[in-house]
Amino acid sequence: MRAGSKSAGVVLSIAAVGYLLAVSQRSTLGAASIVAIEKFSISGEQLALLAVAQLGVYALMQIPVGVLLDRYGPRVLLAVGGFVMGMGQLLVAYASSFEAAAVGRLAVGFGDAFTFISMIRLINGWFEGSRATKLQQWMGNIGQLGQVVSAFPFALLLHISGWQAAFVTWAALSLVTAALVWMLVGDDRVPHPHDHPRISLRQAWRQLGVNLRSPAVRMAFWTHFTIQSPGTVMVLLWGLPFLVKAQGLAKPVASGLLSMFVFVGICFGVIYGQICAKRPEWRRHLVFILFALTIAAWSVVLSFSGQAPFAVLFALFFVLGISGPGSMLAFDFSKSSVPKSRLGSANGFINIGGFLASFSMMYLIGLALDWQHRLHPTGSLYQISGFRVALLSQFFVLGIGISMFWIESRKAARESFPVE
Repeated sequence: MRAGSKSAGVVLSIAAVGYLLAVSQRSTLGAASIVAIEKFSISGEQLALLAVAQLGVYALMQIPVGVLLDRYGPRVLLAVGGFVMGMGQLLVAYASSFEAAAVGRLAVGFGDAFTFISMIRLINGWFEGSRATKLQQWMGNIGQLGQVVSAFPFALLLHISGWQAAFVTWAALSLVTAALVWMLVGDDRVPHPHDHPRISLRQAWRQLGVNLRSPAVRMAFWTHFTIQSPGTVMVLLWGLPFLVKAQGLAKPVASGLLSMFVFVGICFGVIYGQICAKRPEWRRHLVFILFALTIAAWSVVLSFSGQAPFAVLFALFFVLGISGPGSMLAFDFSKSSVPKSRLGSANGFINIGGFLASFSMMYLIGLALDWQHRLHPTGSLYQISGFRVALLSQFFVLGIGISMFWIESRKAARESFPVE
């Protein structure tokens, strides 16, 4: 089937499902975190290291994947990513040791690295202008439903059928989707002409250098670093232990809170899409507002010496929910300043930002929890006093992010990039 005969609706639907499943594969560890601790007899620091290693591979692969995306196009990379994630989840399913499970999760992180920026590139291959801007928000938010899928259907299957059945099922879904991408997805609405071959890998690497010298691209990196990470930390790892063990919520209620901010994010993603399309001069101010709301919400929650009221926890996850889709502002910045031919490597670099911040926070929180537990060994690893100290590490990481965003946005403005 030729690229030109493919339907935009079919292509984008398959890409959306692929991204949704990728987010689901990524967040299955968070849904299975308590089971994993018991199954492999590991500490909080080891669990954090496993999540950090997965995200570390994801982050390290973003630049190589971006370069490969400029060279080979999104179809190939989406299919390869889905296949590798499926094989990684199979390894996790049959793992008899923590080390084997860790290798499987590293494979999941490796395959996941191919998905998001390929989906963004696919949108820009089929649509332009404000329509592409709105679709980036929509597709990004639809993908986040993968967190709901892991929090409910996957968690339910894990509870009913056990570890192996749950992870084998998710592996099969990934492999089937990879096959559909390979057969049905085209890179661009207009097929690439045979007499104009794609750029070489050497040229793609050179384009990366051009992107890194752009303050607009660096500004987008720090946007993603600052806005994406707080919600990711909660969904992928620490949300369930914090809400169930420290705050004393029932597991279904905690899962509902974690899922709620995904639906909140979808609603606000529509608003952000309209802002990007019609009021792009508001984008920079929006980054500062979302940062301030996140810091304020966590400050209120951590100000309680005991368990926070449910209304306060609800407000926290509502704020995280409206912040999540705000990270897509980063890719609207790049779309406005980078030509399509080198958008892959630009977005690969930008996408590192949020995950670099996320795994830094995840590890620091796990380290602080274990340190607190060694000081008070009679208490639970997840006691509320430990979390109150550990979660303060977020403020340090986010402070770095917003400071660098401010510096790079001023540089971008001086070069006439429309951030003000």
